[in-house]
Amino acid sequence: MATYFLFETMTREADMSVAEAPERAKGVVAAAAGYGVEILEWFYTVGQVDFVMKVVAPDDESVAAFVMALRRSGNVKATSLRAYTPDEWAGLVARLA
Repeated sequence: MATYFLFETMTREADMSVAEAPERAKGVVAAAAGYGVEILEWFYTVGQVDFVMKVVAPDDESVAAFVMALRRSGNVKATSLRAYTPDEWAGLVARLA
């Protein structure tokens, strides 16, 4: 399974109902599973983004669909990054001509 980091920023609508956010968050874990995405770690952050998730998924398409579902909720703007372990990265570098 591949590793990804998801970065989420709350929308104005979510800011206005932030007291409900912890309850909404419970549904996110189940929603992720429905897309084949497993949330390994999830952090509330202070700064440029509001939430950071470390997830694993079988493929890019599963993560893309999950991110689209998060965005469609209207509560967050979300982006994802594919992450590589040092060994995976070394394999990529080894492929260079």
